[in-house]
Amino acid sequence: MTERHGMKWDIFGFPLGAVCVLGAAFLLGGILGGCMAGLMPQASAQALSDYLIQYLQLAQDGALTPSLWAMLWEQYRFLIGIGLLSLTALGAVGIPVLFVVRGFLLAFSVGGFCRVFGPAGLAPAWFLFGVPACLWAPALFLAGAGSLERTWDGLARLADPGRGRRRGPGKRALAGLLLCGAVLLVCVLLEYWALPALVGAAAGFVL
Repeated sequence: MTERHGMKWDIFGFPLGAVCVLGAAFLLGGILGGCMAGLMPQASAQALSDYLIQYLQLAQDGALTPSLWAMLWEQYRFLIGIGLLSLTALGAVGIPVLFVVRGFLLAFSVGGFCRVFGPAGLAPAWFLFGVPACLWAPALFLAGAGSLERTWDGLARLADPGRGRRRGPGKRALAGLLLCGAVLLVCVLLEYWALPALVGAAAGFVL
């Protein structure tokens, strides 16, 4: 059953309207990131080429030592941002902007590999970015959709005082954020332990 309540659009309790907004924001960021990678100046492309070749050679030689703390920050910074923005009305704009940035970074990273190595660059890019995205993307969208819906609800309550004061996140929302955080932790551990070897194997496609 589909249900509309003001700015909400739920199907079986899932905030589909918020998912569509965040999906569009993520896609916009992806388009911008891909275009930026393709339009990169030649000097920047050469510097990126030198860096990626050195990086893949390290992975191929088994000398790549990823930083666990850097990986934790890379994944959790967006979840932290979503959680903080959901506490204010700024989240109605800030959360979609975060998804534009996330889509941009993903597409720019993949596009950088393709710019340097051509279509063969998709192989190492998949192991570096595609495999982790299978875990962090659903978690991020789940957290973002619920948080965005709550900011919409808060704005509706500000516009209509008769609906009462804005409610806090609640136990269900906090439990959802904790679940997403657990999924991101699995993603980080996967990157830390497994991806260096996988990227080293994938480097054979381009080196």
